Amino acid sequence: MSQIPNHRPNRQRQKGVVLVVCLLVIVVVTLIAATSTKTSSFEEKMAANAQTYNRTFQAAESAVEFAINEDQMMFDAIDNSNNLSSSVTVSMSTSGVTATAQTEFVGEGIAPGNSIGTASTYMYEVHGTGEMTDMNASTLIRQGYYRVSFVASTDDQ
Repeated sequence: MSQIPNHRPNRQRQKGVVLVVCLLVIVVVTLIAATSTKTSSFEEKMAANAQTYNRTFQAAESAVEFAINEDQMMFDAIDNSNNLSSSVTVSMSTSGVTATAQTEFVGEGIAPGNSIGTASTYMYEVHGTGEMTDMNASTLIRQGYYRVSFVASTDDQ
């Protein structure tokens, strides 16, 4: 008579398989958790950098706007031999942020749309800087503008 083969798995060979599978699952879950933690940390740093940039940019914009509206800075730039006004600190309501402005006299020319020469154009460039020293961040904005004057040009004298 022939014997019927025993198809039951040998329990001795299966010991530890569940342990190995569980360890592999734990390693995969740990890697996913570590990656997501690192990603959220980078996202937090990027958000902080974007906020810092926005604060310094707004401070520099405020400084530029102040300098354009401050006529004395234009006059100082024309009168000084280096064509630069003195640097002015603009007060900011946000703590930790400073803003400075300086006006540079670029030159003089004929006013646009005026070929007769009775008006002169005085061209300026404003340098506005916003800084956050504790974050080691700064933004510099340079903006040109001109003012038209019906006073006789200095070239005509």
